[in-house]
Amino acid sequence: MTQHDTAGETRGLVVVDAFFGAVFKQLERWRPELEAQLSARMAAGPLSGAQLSELVEDEANRLLQDDALPLYGAGFCASDAIVASGSPLSWWQGPDRSPLVASTFGVGQGAIDLRRLEWYRVPEATGQRHVAGPFVDYLCSNEITMTSAVPLTLDGVFAGVICADVLVATLERELLPQLGDGATLLSSAGRVIVSADPSCETGDLFTEIDIAGGERELAGARVESSSDSSFVIIAPAE
Repeated sequence: MTQHDTAGETRGLVVVDAFFGAVFKQLERWRPELEAQLSARMAAGPLSGAQLSELVEDEANRLLQDDALPLYGAGFCASDAIVASGSPLSWWQGPDRSPLVASTFGVGQGAIDLRRLEWYRVPEATGQRHVAGPFVDYLCSNEITMTSAVPLTLDGVFAGVICADVLVATLERELLPQLGDGATLLSSAGRVIVSADPSCETGDLFTEIDIAGGERELAGARVESSSDSSFVIIAPAE
């Protein structure tokens, strides 16, 4: 029997939405402050990467110091209009909150066009917040990661994204016990984020139904769609 949850969310989805909702709350709280700072500094023309980092560092570190949010990294990636020279990415990460600077990029990483990556590209195109991943973050952590991003605008023009990273290993610890036996958490693209089903691995594309295309029913399973985000949980039918 197929069950599509329309009356409300299960505890699993409530926990997932609450987790990422808390991340977005902090990013959106930071946004007007950074918009004001950038607007004031841009009166003298585009910034250098070093000048951008001066504006971003304190708040990025504050996010990483928040024990209620088990984040791995945080920062801001600016558009071409904001940063004229140096790195457009101002980023801090890890337990010691180390800065990620252009000189730490490997050969392949240095050639990456940051603005083509999902966590930048989707908010730029839609004007909406977005959770990207799971993906192996070769640029920063070298770990499987989920990136939450909110767009920032100056005078109505897109100027970059404020982001925060959560390692999938952290999500396995924080969320997996709440999902239920055999349950699998999927991204909006239908990728497995975490799963209690031993046949599913993080990053697998769940092909049984077209999550990205809006399909939400699967014979023999319970398909639960979030009312507050794009996450989906697939669980054995009761």
